Amino acid sequence: MVLNTPARRRAASGLAAVVAALGLVALGPVDPARAAGSTVDQITGNGVTDTAVTVRWDAGLVGQDNQTVVKPRDSNSPYAFMYDDFKNLEVTVGQTKNLVHQAIQVTWKGGIETTGQGQFVAHYLQFMECYGDTTAGPDPETCQFGATGLKIANSGGTNTGMRAGTTCESHAPSVTDPPMTREGQPALLGCDPAEDPDAPGYTHQYPGGGKGTYTVPFIPADTGEKIFDPALFPFNKFNSNEIQQATTRPDGTGEVFFNTLTRREAPGLGCGEIQTNGKPRDCWLVVVPRGGYEPNGWKLSGDGISAAIQESPLGSSTWAQRIQVRLGYSPVEPNCPIGSAKERQTQGSELVSHAVYSWQLALNNAANCHTLYGYSATPEASNTAEMSNPMSETGLTFTTVPIGSEAIRSGSTPPALPPLVYAPVAVSAVTFGFHVNLLKGYVSTPVKLTPRLVAKALTQSYRSDLTDLPSFGNSGPEWARQNPMFMTQDPEFIKVNPDIGERSGASLMAPLLTAEHSGIIKQVWAWVLTDSAARAWLGGAKDENNMVVNPLYKDLGLNNAPLDSFPRPNHCYNTGVQGETDRGRCTLDLLPYMENFDESAARVRQANNPEGADWDTTARAPDGSSGWWSVPFPIQFPGQVFMWGVMDSASLANYGVIPAQLCKSDGTGCVSPTEATVAAAVSGARPDSSGLLQVDPASPGAGAYPLTAVTYAAVRKNQEQAALADYAALIKFAVNEGQTPGVDPGNLPHGYLPLPQRLRDTATAAANVLLNPATTTTTTTAGTGTGNNGGGGGGGGSSGVPNTGARPSASTSSAPPFTTTTASPVPAAMTTPPQAVGVIRWALLVVIIAGLAGSVGGPLLRFALSRRTPP
Repeated sequence: MVLNTPARRRAASGLAAVVAALGLVALGPVDPARAAGSTVDQITGNGVTDTAVTVRWDAGLVGQDNQTVVKPRDSNSPYAFMYDDFKNLEVTVGQTKNLVHQAIQVTWKGGIETTGQGQFVAHYLQFMECYGDTTAGPDPETCQFGATGLKIANSGGTNTGMRAGTTCESHAPSVTDPPMTREGQPALLGCDPAEDPDAPGYTHQYPGGGKGTYTVPFIPADTGEKIFDPALFPFNKFNSNEIQQATTRPDGTGEVFFNTLTRREAPGLGCGEIQTNGKPRDCWLVVVPRGGYEPNGWKLSGDGISAAIQESPLGSSTWAQRIQVRLGYSPVEPNCPIGSAKERQTQGSELVSHAVYSWQLALNNAANCHTLYGYSATPEASNTAEMSNPMSETGLTFTTVPIGSEAIRSGSTPPALPPLVYAPVAVSAVTFGFHVNLLKGYVSTPVKLTPRLVAKALTQSYRSDLTDLPSFGNSGPEWARQNPMFMTQDPEFIKVNPDIGERSGASLMAPLLTAEHSGIIKQVWAWVLTDSAARAWLGGAKDENNMVVNPLYKDLGLNNAPLDSFPRPNHCYNTGVQGETDRGRCTLDLLPYMENFDESAARVRQANNPEGADWDTTARAPDGSSGWWSVPFPIQFPGQVFMWGVMDSASLANYGVIPAQLCKSDGTGCVSPTEATVAAAVSGARPDSSGLLQVDPASPGAGAYPLTAVTYAAVRKNQEQAALADYAALIKFAVNEGQTPGVDPGNLPHGYLPLPQRLRDTATAAANVLLNPATTTTTTTAGTGTGNNGGGGGGGGSSGVPNTGARPSASTSSAPPFTTTTASPVPAAMTTPPQAVGVIRWALLVVIIAGLAGSVGGPLLRFALSRRTPP
């Protein structure tokens, strides 16, 4: 049996019509010049934007405008002994406005190299997000920090990852005579002189606790409730965005990507929530530098844990050394009364979701609650079902392939379709994104992949990806004895990635994959099959080091034709652990599917790995009994991070994940998704039988990225004229104002290439056909196109032409010679028929329920919840 759906996949039923009413917010006009200050690649994105802020520590604490100093540093203060450690520290936050659930790049220079050889003894940075509306900035009580299990065991001091610390016998710090703790322990253990339990109104006293320690409570936004017990915090290690340990390199620089969370993912912070003044709540990024002194004045020495910083970053003395930057959020609350507007529902490919959310914000605001555009990301089969249903309220679907062609791919017959108009609206790509942070630091250069390496990773052929992986004396299956444990131990990987392969901590499991059937996933497999060595290996041939394909995948005939999904053969193995069920550990226990590209990217960024399940007697089984499979250590710690997954370029850019370089079999000719390579691919794209541009992975063009896709808006003409006019307005906005790169509402987010002019003209012509549906036109074919921005050829859709046939053509163009046409039946063992599950899985209502109930919180929340989308 081949599993291409998650075990938790739901049946498509009455919820198929559920879509999200998105972006009902009041915003200012779109500023088309907003991207002028950006210095990042439009495709990979996530760097320094025109809203970036740089703050020097010695300049003092800045206020809400990120410029005015509200508290200067005092080089003559009692804590002046810390001044030299931090005086040159300068932090740059890459984006500070119009934030949603995303990652922002934070870099610094002027620091001192982290000591401790991966154990974080001293001289590192700690990051947290806080709320606070005062000009002076946030209080430590308003910061999301203190989740247990987010730092390496036995690294750093006892309290550096906690909200608690030790009080001193004296309130006067000294480098010559540091005070001991209040309970008489040596000064080298650290304590905070500014924490005075005897002071009137002292608020850092744990109820019923002694005065020898202090505890900074967490006060959730809008509650006033003081929570002292970490077990009761509204955040935990799975969904907190705090960074407890960030390395400073030998040259004094460092870099992290910090996850910003809205009230959806972090209700305790409330960022983006509409307040009584009608504006969204802004939040703060707080950076607490840790130097070479305890706050009592004790100077640290040596690399041992006993010489590590001990005190909490929230203690008053250490907190005073913070850097704070105001973060401006896009609102996430609805502002239109229910029923006040006519909603035009849209759905379709996740590839366009980030752009659609941005366009919705501008369009829905401009409509003044008269016409609103909803959107939900759905699979291709659902698009066909909606387009063929004359009673459907969804009149526009986004797609990269002709509507109905997914049925032909699976050997089925698509339903009869009404006349359709296709308009190109977005250009993006799919890639494998990496997060690598090993002992030598964060890796910002792309990881190189060959077709055969990808084939190996997609087929569970490395021993660590097997349900019967070697453990507890088990040597694994006979066929895998000569296969490497991890991809990073594969000589083929080491050859093309000599600086990463076999590095300490580089234990890389399978990529995070989705269960979807789609044309873009077929494109991934088509690229793999461009390489004769990969095809031969998938067919059963050994590589140069005797590594062989997993027999379960060899039986699928993957070397014959590209699939449109990432199959997971259902293999179970009883590991013999006491209490384990007879069923054993199955494929999706060990390597579960991700809900979508966005979840894949979010998990990779947060280093939250769902793979590698072990039997857990305390975990809850699906039937409610005790005992099930769970991941013992899902959070990968700094210096031990190596994760990757399949994702679209917009999700990759949104979370600051590093893209892979796709290379030839010998490691040459490597190409990543960038503005230049994606533009080159669009330039070389050819139209299929419906006129939709397709990039041929076997021949994408010189310097072109082979996994590039053009997304089209497909509109059915059998709708009322008012609906056609509204959809035409959406298309015209998307290909005009909506192609301006930037982070403001209505702009084109990072991860998308601005449409070449010829495609914009094609989309405009299509919109005009919707405005004049009686117009008679003839189908034209896209030309090759030349010039800047990828050309792409005019008529890259159907030139606004209805599809007059009842069913899409079965032919393809520019297919690799070893593939079959989409009209050819596909063996059931290769790919199962697409199932209309996506509307359920992607529907906003279901995601809200699943997101609130899920154990991983923010990273698992559907993108629709976090990208400026009200419930």
